[in-house]
Amino acid sequence: INRNGFKLIILATLLISLVGFVAEYLPFFTNYENLEEQLNQGLIFETLNPNMIMLAIVIPFLINLTGLILLYLFNPIGRLLYTISILLILIIVMLSGDSIEYSLLYPFEYVGSFLEVFIAYLVYFTPLKKEFDKT
Repeated sequence: INRNGFKLIILATLLISLVGFVAEYLPFFTNYENLEEQLNQGLIFETLNPNMIMLAIVIPFLINLTGLILLYLFNPIGRLLYTISILLILIIVMLSGDSIEYSLLYPFEYVGSFLEVFIAYLVYFTPLKKEFDKT
């Protein structure tokens, strides 16, 4: 994969994330709010106050977005930020408890997860990693 292909993969990741996020709030999906209250809320939602929960979600998202932008620009610090954000998001997902996934949106999340891991693979284990050593 060359530089342009890598940039397209990053843009696809951003697009899939955006489409998945926006589509979740479309009016034709069933509201499962009552059912979600009965699910395991997870350690994060049980122990933290709402402001801390918001910080725990927003900060890794911003780090991820910054990391993707820096990867797009082939900035070396982008690799570190992106890796940290993926690990933080993984920890948050593990501690967030149960959730309900809409079947129409699940493929977006599945492909988005693949692209996240694929980007990490590309920047650390392929010849593309040499592009980040240049300054």
